[in-house]
Amino acid sequence: MIDAHVHVWELRRRALPWLPVGHPLRRDFTLADLAGAAGGEVPDVVLVQADADPAEVDDLLALARQHPAVVGVVGWFDLLDFPDRVPDDPRLVGVRSPPTDQTDPDALTDPAHLRGVRAAADAGLAIDLLLRPSALIGAARLAAAVPDARLVLDHLGNPTTATPEWRTGMQALAECPNVTVKLSGIAHLATDDLRALVDVALELFGSERLLFGSDWPVCTQAGSRAEVIRRTTALLPPATHNDVFHGTAQRIYRPRETAPCPNTPAGRSSRPPAL
Repeated sequence: MIDAHVHVWELRRRALPWLPVGHPLRRDFTLADLAGAAGGEVPDVVLVQADADPAEVDDLLALARQHPAVVGVVGWFDLLDFPDRVPDDPRLVGVRSPPTDQTDPDALTDPAHLRGVRAAADAGLAIDLLLRPSALIGAARLAAAVPDARLVLDHLGNPTTATPEWRTGMQALAECPNVTVKLSGIAHLATDDLRALVDVALELFGSERLLFGSDWPVCTQAGSRAEVIRRTTALLPPATHNDVFHGTAQRIYRPRETAPCPNTPAGRSSRPPAL
């Protein structure tokens, strides 16, 4: 399995303004902690940005070089001012540029944002989108405007239930073949609501355009990583599991060079040592 949405951070290096003082997540979360939560060793993961700081990209790539189980990094770059060069490391597979959950659909097709998305796509990077349901229709317009971009909708678009607004936005996104949807950030939802959301996503996108992410450690506010995996697995037909838990992530978050890197699923020959 590839867990396609995991965060790690050390507070001495990260500001994390979205975590106020006293918040239960405002402490260090490391790959060693993840190994403990996963039964003793680091599982195959894609590390995703948690801080709006380009320096975090270097930190995450350093971890990826040290730990073969880190199969990719989705780092932060400002898509409104995308750099001329990004780190020349095949482990850098994607970009995410909140700085907060997007609610304005028009912002996604702002000319500066379109230029940044095109530049990221030209650099071989997938683009993760952190949106609210009101912005989904804008994401569909973005997907149509940049058809070569691999867009990944994080957290199912952050719905609470399958509202008409969310369904309409997801339908528009499903019509864009360059969009995939991440089943992540959903640990806090009631099982019936989650089942309805997953059923709609599966009907619209098919398993080949869905991928799983635990959203660890954020998920721990609602349940353990193991519980998130169990709940998601139970909601999906067995025939979809290979796509959702492995194949889609491997295809979307592919390395940016033709030769397999030793730290990618295709090139790794052994499991990492227990931490």
